[in-house]
Amino acid sequence: MNLDEIRTHISSLDNELLTLLAKRKGLSLDVARSKLQNPRPIRDQAREQALLVELINQGRTLGLDAHYVTQIYHTIIEDSVLSQQALLQELLNPQDDTPAISVAFLGLRGSYSNMAARKYLSRFKANMVEHNCDTFQQIFDTVESGQAQYGILPIENTSSGAINDVFDLIQHTSLSIVGELTQPIEHCILVAVDTDVSKLTTLYTHPQVYQQCSQYLATLPGVKVEFCAASSNAMELVAQLQRPDIGAMGSADGGELHGLTPLVKGLANQKQNMTRFIVVARKPVEVAEQIPAKTSFIMSTGQQSGALVETLLVLRNHDIPMTKLESRPIIGNPWEEMFYVDVAANVNCAAMRSALAELKDIVHYIKILGCYPSAEVAPTRVSSKALNQGQVPAPLAAKPSLQHEQAATPTKTAGLALQVGRFTISQQEPLLAVLLSQWPERHDLQEIARQVKEQGGQVLGVPCFGQGDNQFEQSRLQQLREVAQQFDLAPLTTVHTPEQLQRAAESLDVLLLEPITAKHNELLAAAGRSTRPILLPLADTQAQTLADAEQVLAQGNQQLALIDTQARPLADLLRLQQHSRLPLLSQLTQADAVLAELGVVLKGAGVQGFCLTISEDDNLVPLQQLAQRLYQD
Repeated sequence: MNLDEIRTHISSLDNELLTLLAKRKGLSLDVARSKLQNPRPIRDQAREQALLVELINQGRTLGLDAHYVTQIYHTIIEDSVLSQQALLQELLNPQDDTPAISVAFLGLRGSYSNMAARKYLSRFKANMVEHNCDTFQQIFDTVESGQAQYGILPIENTSSGAINDVFDLIQHTSLSIVGELTQPIEHCILVAVDTDVSKLTTLYTHPQVYQQCSQYLATLPGVKVEFCAASSNAMELVAQLQRPDIGAMGSADGGELHGLTPLVKGLANQKQNMTRFIVVARKPVEVAEQIPAKTSFIMSTGQQSGALVETLLVLRNHDIPMTKLESRPIIGNPWEEMFYVDVAANVNCAAMRSALAELKDIVHYIKILGCYPSAEVAPTRVSSKALNQGQVPAPLAAKPSLQHEQAATPTKTAGLALQVGRFTISQQEPLLAVLLSQWPERHDLQEIARQVKEQGGQVLGVPCFGQGDNQFEQSRLQQLREVAQQFDLAPLTTVHTPEQLQRAAESLDVLLLEPITAKHNELLAAAGRSTRPILLPLADTQAQTLADAEQVLAQGNQQLALIDTQARPLADLLRLQQHSRLPLLSQLTQADAVLAELGVVLKGAGVQGFCLTISEDDNLVPLQQLAQRLYQD
């Protein structure tokens, strides 16, 4: 076939794929309808895992790698779950037949709130009527008066934290929270004409965007920042003026609606930048019992000793997970606080009803803000054991000394958890990182990343510094980030100086400190000022390790984990954990003859992650064996 014939054939296959996806979605909705007759949870993660394992193994026989298949089906499963939830909610809360749904949001077309509104209402079978608002108060007023059916409000961001104005206003509204969604936020500099960063004199932005991009903006000292009511207002202004010396800060998708193009992308201090939005309406909704639900409420406990603790114990005693606790001052009552609480429970379930009854007896005031479907659809994790069952040799027998240590070592309570990219370091889900001893060629890096992902790893570490050429090192940082993102891995590198740390923090998810002696304290101070998770190697003594950790924490960065890079005795690690609640990782090498068994022993002792160091010639079978043992059920 010639090129045109090949492309025609590809287009034909794409049409077939879309038809099959539509049929699959229809069947998934039939599944939801069947669960109305015999109520069962929407998600069956055991079945999802079995399905993914079968599809991955089938894909391998067709030349498709596991990561490719997993990414596709995570998207399909997420859409299936959200569509089933929407169907059940529609049947439980019937809407009037209307050709349009009106929604109020902050800013103009293209604002982050506008993009969130479009995403939320995309599952409704009606057109969207937009109500542009200049303030959060105006959104509440527009919905309360009936001019709009829904209001979209940002309530928290992973970089800048809680949106306090919304928390304050929600105390006094009659509206109910009826939904939520989480929107990835990627801030860009948007321009109307072809220009360069060096030509910019003014940037227009929203204060929240400015706060979330403060580190990048600090590198542009000659650029003036002007605040606007919303990022979309900034875009509209820049689109109207058509000048090479001005830019707006906002999303690429929003800028496209105004004819703007991104000049610089990825500006946020925290690369995993997400905003959670709530959806408010005049009437509450009922949430089907098959759907994971959240309930939000506010309460006032008074100032007596232990009052807040007493309320939290009520939730714990009823086994109700709390997902958020935020305090705000009560206007007119100096030094008194109102607490905003989110819990993962349906307000109508027996446990929640009992908990609320107890809370009403011990608090001054409590108000239910709403019960709504949870928008979080966590990807189904396929364990290395499930993927490789029957394909991996039986684990090597442990040495007697290891068996003795395991039997004699008490299991330690898990310490603090730490977020690395989208992965969490915890004793229940230990982190697996691979650290290359040298930089490979790009093609080899992609192949290594693919294998790391398939064998159960979550973090890819590659040395990027040491060449002395800033431009060359920056290119490596960018390559590492791109390859890691391609395979859904968190990128890591080793930093030796404060300058290297600052540059790496602009691109990567986690940094491993390896301080030069002369720069030791300076590097710890820079790590403390960073917004990136830090891995701090253990010092020669426990006292020095704790002092180094305190120096980082005292500067404000609480995203800190310790890492044993010298294979210290298990007793030393246990003594350290008695004095520190920081997550602890262990660095392992291919030379460890009983790597998988050693990992199990260390995990039992409280180690929450492992960093496997490999050279270019090493294979990843030991990682596969380690993952299989650590993640086995």
